[in-house]
Amino acid sequence: MTDIFLETDQSTIENELHKKGFYHLSVRIHGKNLVIYSEEEGEKINRARLTRINSQTYQIGIADHRGKWERTPFLGTLSEMLTMLTEQISFALAKW
Repeated sequence: MTDIFLETDQSTIENELHKKGFYHLSVRIHGKNLVIYSEEEGEKINRARLTRINSQTYQIGIADHRGKWERTPFLGTLSEMLTMLTEQISFALAKW
């Protein structure tokens, strides 16, 4: 069963990404993770994820070129992590 709070945050992330021009990205729920991905030649490519630590805190993970997840030290609210992703480490979200 999907967590209603994760579903709400999924929608929030996708809306914010699109507002900031990242139209090529979508968000899916996988366990406690909100996975940000693009579709390249019909294949879903993981870009970043926000792992829910508790009701107020998320941690950013970045996918490497092989799709393997690398943790980052970045922890904060959903809003803080979205700002971090879209402004400071936006290379992970850039269209290929």
